[in-house]
Amino acid sequence: MKFTPFLALLLVFKLFATAQTVPVRVGQHAFTIQYITFDNKNKPGTVLIRSLGRDEYSIEGEQRDKLKNDYVTIKGTFLARGRELKFNGKIVSKISYVNNGQPCESTGLVIFKASGKRKYWRLQQMLNCDGISTDYIDIFF
Repeated sequence: MKFTPFLALLLVFKLFATAQTVPVRVGQHAFTIQYITFDNKNKPGTVLIRSLGRDEYSIEGEQRDKLKNDYVTIKGTFLARGRELKFNGKIVSKISYVNNGQPCESTGLVIFKASGKRKYWRLQQMLNCDGISTDYIDIFF
């Protein structure tokens, strides 16, 4: 019973601390899909994030493999909510050996989430248009 006020205060502090949103860093960020490797010849893709207001941002960018003509592009806006980004816009990927080499387009609202100690937000709707393949599309902090 002695510790009840202390525990209540600790719980309130914990709830307040987890509810706070850390602002997203504006500027260039790395952007990748797992099918396009990056090394000396290919660099990770990049996106440009701009602030539109409190917790609201625009994002645009791409990753390309110039040798294979594979790519992933992203353009839209998002709301930052803790370790989640609520993205609204368009994501298009084209990988030569996925979806018969045809572009896979996702338009509308999707979620990117940073789980655990990851230093990136990963697209949570991972199923490619072919209905078989899993796309890991990441935006790095």
